[in-house]
Amino acid sequence: MGLTIADGKGTGNEAEVDFDNRLVVRAIVEKDLEYASDKNGLAYTWSSGTYDPDAGDTILSVKNTSTTRHIHIQNIWLSCDTETRVVIHLLSDNSIPAGTSITGTNLNMTSGNIAEATATRDDTGYATQGSILWSGEIQAATNPLMVAFDGAVILGTNDAIGVDYVSASTAADVVICGHFDTGD
Repeated sequence: MGLTIADGKGTGNEAEVDFDNRLVVRAIVEKDLEYASDKNGLAYTWSSGTYDPDAGDTILSVKNTSTTRHIHIQNIWLSCDTETRVVIHLLSDNSIPAGTSITGTNLNMTSGNIAEATATRDDTGYATQGSILWSGEIQAATNPLMVAFDGAVILGTNDAIGVDYVSASTAADVVICGHFDTGD
């Protein structure tokens, strides 16, 4: 008799192998954002809401204020009624955000968690742009453009990300989507 792999739940079931003696498995694959939302209630969006920015405005910034978790930026949605150049950049000079406060929306509606982050629309608190992560043009009044970072942009304590629009407009909107570390 060969080695037996039990199910691990005490039911007495054994793992199945196919005709080539390969273990038959079923994998559940979910993105980090889904996992953070489902298992921990730690996935959020921050939306500037539509407003009338001046040229060079930081439409939206998000600063991680958690001392125990990092924020992973998943994607950023951009739209504007005017063609404009967009600059997505890091902000890590420990400045205090200044502008209209934005509350993060927890993507898990069954969770009562509140994001440990400060988000600001029309932010004027940062003296300079940090490292540029992405820069490009968006067309006027078209479908929103999504810039995907897939969690690779990680904000530590007091690190922030900002989105600037170069041209003035009458209707600009930015949504930043991300999640906190889950501890797993």
